Amino acid sequence: MKKQYKSLYPYPVPAPDGRPVNYCGIRCSLEVLGGKWKLLILTHLFKSPLRYHALRTAIPEISERMLVAALKELEEHGLVTRHALAGSPPRVEYAVSEYGQTVRPVVEVLYGWGETHIARCGDLLFG
Repeated sequence: MKKQYKSLYPYPVPAPDGRPVNYCGIRCSLEVLGGKWKLLILTHLFKSPLRYHALRTAIPEISERMLVAALKELEEHGLVTRHALAGSPPRVEYAVSEYGQTVRPVVEVLYGWGETHIARCGDLLFG
């Protein structure tokens, strides 16, 4: 899943670790966690492991295609695990991995900031 990034510099020189010179931690965080749905998915999975249908119900605005894509990306980056459950028909449950738990403090800070911003600028958001 290697991507090509446009550099802010006219003659990009790769950093010693091989990444593009302008690829920093913020850009990586936005690539892995960005988008409209990934943080919401993680927020629900922090509460408890959930089956696909339960996630779909918890976030009714998300399309099936977007939920599948977001779960796949979160799984590829090791933040979410997918467990096949016994039974017929086969069922799958998603959970936050041990590595995914490292994102919890970031999500909690964003949640707190969002609540403060709603209190301060709710009319801009909902008015």
